[in-house]
Amino acid sequence: MPGDTIQLRHPDPSKKTARMASDAYAVARRTVLEVVPADAPGITLGAYLDEVGTRLPRVKGWDPSLSARWYAMAMKLDLEARGELTRVNRRPPQRLVRTRHQGGTP
Repeated sequence: MPGDTIQLRHPDPSKKTARMASDAYAVARRTVLEVVPADAPGITLGAYLDEVGTRLPRVKGWDPSLSARWYAMAMKLDLEARGELTRVNRRPPQRLVRTRHQGGTP
């Protein structure tokens, strides 16, 4: 349904988050989960942002006028808060892996 949005989450619940169009959310989520490996050592934050930033504009259904890197970071935080991504280490370089949980509602 046009106009549907999803409230993004943040690992720190005190942080304010944005809303995202549900169709953009679906495309970005699918792309992020394809980029982030399920096993350690994971992917560095820099490599993640570069890869999603490169892939997302080429994905069918993505609006190329949207900032792919902004959406990549927003999705990283949202999926961390939802338990679908986790940080392997908090010290630089930060690394990400997918968790075994890959479901739930947005």
